[in-house]
Amino acid sequence: MSEASVTPRHQPSVLLIVSLCLNLALIGLVAITLVRGGMGMHRFEPREAKLTLNAQSLMRMVPAEENKIQNIVDAHRKRMHELRRDAMQARAGSFRLLEDRDFKANDFEKSLAAVQTADAALEAETMKVTAESIAILTPQERAEVAGKIKSPDRAMLRRFFRAR
Repeated sequence: MSEASVTPRHQPSVLLIVSLCLNLALIGLVAITLVRGGMGMHRFEPREAKLTLNAQSLMRMVPAEENKIQNIVDAHRKRMHELRRDAMQARAGSFRLLEDRDFKANDFEKSLAAVQTADAALEAETMKVTAESIAILTPQERAEVAGKIKSPDRAMLRRFFRAR
């Protein structure tokens, strides 16, 4: 009783062929990206942090006053947290009204006004922190800060208002 051992026939699997084709396409896309990008010859240069007029930027620009500015930030932290939470809750309320089945435009308009009020309160507190932080700087430090921050010129303002 000798039975001939039957070896299974190897047929290419459709999934294997599709997978190989997709891998080749991916390799091609990576190669194109590398060639167009210069084959990775240049290194990414770290960008400087954007300098704005706020407490965090002031601490970077005037490291000698970092502790004083941090004390101001810490004194306002609780209030800032409350105002930020209020602004987020106002937005969440607006989205709930937006998703509501019986949408009322008047209620939604009131909720957007609440968002605007909450944002304005948060911005006012942020400006307070900035004003107090700048007030502790010496005249020379303020001049250095003013020199580092790019003030908006007329062309920049025109572009800003034209885009709207």
